[in-house]
Amino acid sequence: MTAPRDRLPLVSLALGLLLAALLVFSLRLPQRVFALAFSSGGVHRLDGVVSPGEYKFRWSDQASGITFDWSIVGDRLIGAASSPDTGWVAVGFGGEGPLMYGADIVIGYVDATGAHVEADFANTPVSHVAKTALGGHDDLLGSAGLTTRAGTTIEFERPLAARDSTDRAIAAGQTHVIFASADAKDFTSYHAGGHKAVALLDLFNGPPAAAGAGALLPDHITDVQIMIATWMAILLIFGIHGVAAEWTEGVPDGPTPERSGVAVALIAVLMVVEVLALATFAIGVAKAAPVWLLGSTLALGLFALAGIVVLYSRAFVHWEATRAERDDGIPW
Repeated sequence: MTAPRDRLPLVSLALGLLLAALLVFSLRLPQRVFALAFSSGGVHRLDGVVSPGEYKFRWSDQASGITFDWSIVGDRLIGAASSPDTGWVAVGFGGEGPLMYGADIVIGYVDATGAHVEADFANTPVSHVAKTALGGHDDLLGSAGLTTRAGTTIEFERPLAARDSTDRAIAAGQTHVIFASADAKDFTSYHAGGHKAVALLDLFNGPPAAAGAGALLPDHITDVQIMIATWMAILLIFGIHGVAAEWTEGVPDGPTPERSGVAVALIAVLMVVEVLALATFAIGVAKAAPVWLLGSTLALGLFALAGIVVLYSRAFVHWEATRAERDDGIPW
């Protein structure tokens, strides 16, 4: 005769699933899955839109709101400069100074007729002109731009090497990079009232774009989300163990079930998963890895452990032993 069914594991399982759904929507996972499935992340498209994962590196300036995304692809630099301003946006490489003198500049704006992007050279500390006006070459291999209520973004592609005296080669090590923007839609207006920033960037090594920019999971989760994830794990593990124990009790009277080769193989796989997950968690703690990685690996290890207990109880433990444990108050 089977013992009366315990409803507590089912309630725990239902609450765990409810918290899992709440966590999924608080992390906006449906939107992230949709973006990953239908975006061109990782593929460069000069369209004035910086897609998630499109660029390898990102630098941003909190004071000005200017961001610079870029990748080194073969012998080319592909970049995107964005600003809160709705007029021209410019990024300049190198230059011996003073001020902007000697910088190799890409500047562009967007108006009713489309995007206008050109290659300029700073021939004085406070001005710049088109390279072609100085006898140089227009080294832009492609460009695009887009203006929205959030501001203006220009995308461009240029070679790493310098062809003439108006070019500045992109080389390993620190590069002096200047940024500026304004609300005027032309190539000559001063950035009075606009934004500007200066940075020393290693264009070959970073800083890397945020891992969560084009990924399924974010770089960080809030304290509330950590709390939800913790209770979700506890309730789901308790519920799974409880339901598994009820399931094991349902085995008819008789000798201990024979050890199934499939069960042994699955337990072995789950043990490997658990060891790898917990090792990754331990290394992540030592290396100060992102919270989402720590939480994911720990959760994976716990669920692998739950799977091992379920399979072991089903394939190796006599149902009477399981019932005796439940009578002693042990939920698994």
